[in-house]
Amino acid sequence: MKFKLPILFLVALLLITGCGKDASKSDKNQVAKEQVSKESEVKIAKAMIKKVDTQNFYVVATAASGNNLTYAYYVYKDNKVIEKQLYKKDAYFSYKITAQGSYKVRVFLKDANGKIVTKDTETITM
Repeated sequence: MKFKLPILFLVALLLITGCGKDASKSDKNQVAKEQVSKESEVKIAKAMIKKVDTQNFYVVATAASGNNLTYAYYVYKDNKVIEKQLYKKDAYFSYKITAQGSYKVRVFLKDANGKIVTKDTETITM
């Protein structure tokens, strides 16, 4: 009987500490998954349009997050698409107008996994 009590205590102690380690691994795995999820999130922080002169404007897109990003641009004149710039690495886009009107640009941001988000610039009158 003298040996059964310490052995029982030792087994209980090992079970308790062993379970604690598994829970800690689970927590670490969850934190790692959340971090990967945040890193793989694609987001446009800002899409800015600026006039250069009476016939030219440019757009700068700022990505808040994402990896291996490419950008595409659709130019709208009076709410109709008039130009499409396919995906490229440049976060900068310039355009020369051919007629006066109201212009805006929709910026498309795509990551390496193919996830796409969009953001429109303000409308400017040229």
